[in-house]
Amino acid sequence: MNNKGSLAITVMVIFVLSALSAAFLMRGVAERWNTGRVVKSSAALWAAEAGVQKAMWENVYNNCAGMTRTAGNTLCNGNKTMAGTLAGYGDYDVTLDSTNAIIQSVGSVPSRTDPKKVTRRVQANLAKPAIFAFGMFAQGKVTVSNNALVDAFNSSTGIYGGTNIDHSHGSVGSNGTSAGIVEVDNNANVWGDVSTGPGGSVTNSGNIHGQITNANSVALPAVVVPATLTGLASQGALTLGQKGTRTLTAGDYKYSNISLGNKAVLTISGNVRLYLTGDASKNALVSGNASETTISVASGGSLTIYTDGVVNLNNNNVINTLSQKPKDFLIYSTYTGANGVAVSNNATSYMAIYAPQTDVSASNNAGLYGAVVGKTASLNNNGDIHFDMALAGLANPFESVIVTNWREY
Repeated sequence: MNNKGSLAITVMVIFVLSALSAAFLMRGVAERWNTGRVVKSSAALWAAEAGVQKAMWENVYNNCAGMTRTAGNTLCNGNKTMAGTLAGYGDYDVTLDSTNAIIQSVGSVPSRTDPKKVTRRVQANLAKPAIFAFGMFAQGKVTVSNNALVDAFNSSTGIYGGTNIDHSHGSVGSNGTSAGIVEVDNNANVWGDVSTGPGGSVTNSGNIHGQITNANSVALPAVVVPATLTGLASQGALTLGQKGTRTLTAGDYKYSNISLGNKAVLTISGNVRLYLTGDASKNALVSGNASETTISVASGGSLTIYTDGVVNLNNNNVINTLSQKPKDFLIYSTYTGANGVAVSNNATSYMAIYAPQTDVSASNNAGLYGAVVGKTASLNNNGDIHFDMALAGLANPFESVIVTNWREY
């Protein structure tokens, strides 16, 4: 081969190697750029998430004090904004809507003002967990026995009966983790699912018309009486003798206890909140041996009772909301002793009971349209619980908000 041929080959090799080197160099630059972009994008996402978490903290624990609110609004009212910087990391800019239901957060890396910034946007929908998701639920033992019945209806479509009887959602549950924590016995019927905590089991010699599962872990926070009620001066005992009547108009009231005599009628007109501290015997709302007593919530009204003492309703008593919607009559109990809420002996009640630190029972032909939550819960001797599925949309006022949906936008 002559020198010209060797030179041509050498030049060709150098050209090819140079081209390859340039290609590898460009690829390396592109990969570094892409890697840097990915790192910044990930950092921007985490900055946006940090904004969500900060907004949740401000909303739940700090009355939104660290946020800028719409002029004229206080605490967590009105639309709110917030901006923050994560030193050496990036920025976040957040909005929280006026209903405290939607957080939108923008994360910017390296900063919101950098012309080459990378941004990610996330939205978190907030809500409190439902307080009544079961017909009967307890932290521990649940008993349904002796011809008792649990089924369901939906008060938003009408009263219980006829086509408004649901044989799928009359659910019963417990957080308990021990054997036999739920008992369904002696011709009892549960028209829905039955569930326990992990490791728990169901004793069934009755009739369960749904599935049995063992994975419950439902938060049951203690009742907290609002400061606006605890700060009221007590009006002592409200006592209605035989055929006695009394009407409570819209507002807040504080009594030691309410005692109802035979055929007494307590009427609730408007939206009423009662705080019952309990008398010397810790009785709060009792009918004793009286019969045919009535608590009537007028149309358009509601009654919410916070009680530190025992609630005992029996002997043909009627707790009647004219709307026949249990959401209009709620009982929240702080009581920590035994047998804190009892409905028995033909008593009929349209109400929902949340008493996570005491026992709740319904028995002896009692009919409860609504739901019960207790430390323990029992339904015996022809007692019925008709779970109102409309209660499933009622948030737990004693629970913190949680993220119910998260997405990038």
